[in-house]
Amino acid sequence: MAFQFNISRDDLLRAISTQQNITSKKGTLAILSNVLLEVGHDKVTFTGTDLEIGLKQTVPAEVLSPGSLTLPAKKLFELARESGSSVIAFKEEKKNWVEITAGPSVYRLAGMLSDEFPQFPEYNEEAMVNVDSTIIADLVDKTIFSIAQDKENMFSLTAALFQKVKEEDKLFLKMISSDGHRLTIMSKEVDESLNSLEMNPITLIPRRGVQEIRKFCDNADNFSFGIEEKQAVLKSNDSLLIIRLMEGEFPDYQSILQGLSSDNTILIDRIRFLESLKRINLFTEDLFHAIKMEITDTNMVLTSQNADFGSAKDEFTVEYEGESLSMGFNCRYFMDTLQVIDGDVIKASINSDASPCLITSDDDEGFISVIMPMKL
Repeated sequence: MAFQFNISRDDLLRAISTQQNITSKKGTLAILSNVLLEVGHDKVTFTGTDLEIGLKQTVPAEVLSPGSLTLPAKKLFELARESGSSVIAFKEEKKNWVEITAGPSVYRLAGMLSDEFPQFPEYNEEAMVNVDSTIIADLVDKTIFSIAQDKENMFSLTAALFQKVKEEDKLFLKMISSDGHRLTIMSKEVDESLNSLEMNPITLIPRRGVQEIRKFCDNADNFSFGIEEKQAVLKSNDSLLIIRLMEGEFPDYQSILQGLSSDNTILIDRIRFLESLKRINLFTEDLFHAIKMEITDTNMVLTSQNADFGSAKDEFTVEYEGESLSMGFNCRYFMDTLQVIDGDVIKASINSDASPCLITSDDDEGFISVIMPMKL
């Protein structure tokens, strides 16, 4: 049956802008660049998938006739974005063409039959628990930057490790990421009601899945959340997100932490440090962003050199009582950490010139960043 409905431009734009992030991935199946429209009694459900991430969103609409068809997600998004009309009308015509009317503008868009669209994954709703979106959002914000890019040799590092941990009668959700050169951990204490959240021995959420989870958090104050053997499931009143989990091992981060000591600690003004790093980074080499860090008594000196442009040096006061230190680091790694950590003062613990740097803050309980040194 051919569908016909009217929909708010804002509702359409909100749904389709999220969908086209998923469908824009270059795939082997042409229909994966389309979004499935299922027109029901008083609503339209939009579904997009790239076979790794699937998203359903339900939007209210004035439905004159139900039906289903798939339409190009990118073109639908561009049409909605540029439209000056508050209401957009859809009418399915012969041979899968759809007439779209937005104010004085009329478009004809070629669709594809919904029969060819991949089946949306099934999930176990009974195994899901209710979570506060701010908790999940904080876990993602504090760790996503150090998930490895796809070119990383160890494929499992292109995902974040997700854990549920019981420590001293308290329950925590953890997200851990590493690109082989740095390690970032964020722990959040959660309510005992999340004790029933089922977990895999190793739960690896791929980078793109983590990005979609973060967007999902912006659109709901809380939602149902579940981890199954091969997928993570997030469900709110009007959206359903399913992410295929990655298989593989993750480095034993606990043994890395046990090898670190926080005895030799430097107290640093976070904003002053960040501003200095941004200036010094202007004169680093593009590939490694190497800087030299020297700490003597209460002074920190940062220097960088660029073969084409010259050099930079910046100096400021810190609180430190240990031996003098001189080492190299990737400037960007420090900048990424300082931009997400809470607190005016951070603690940087470095045992020797060849040791990793452990960064924590008294104002950001649960956050740990470990940055490996570089040879200059």
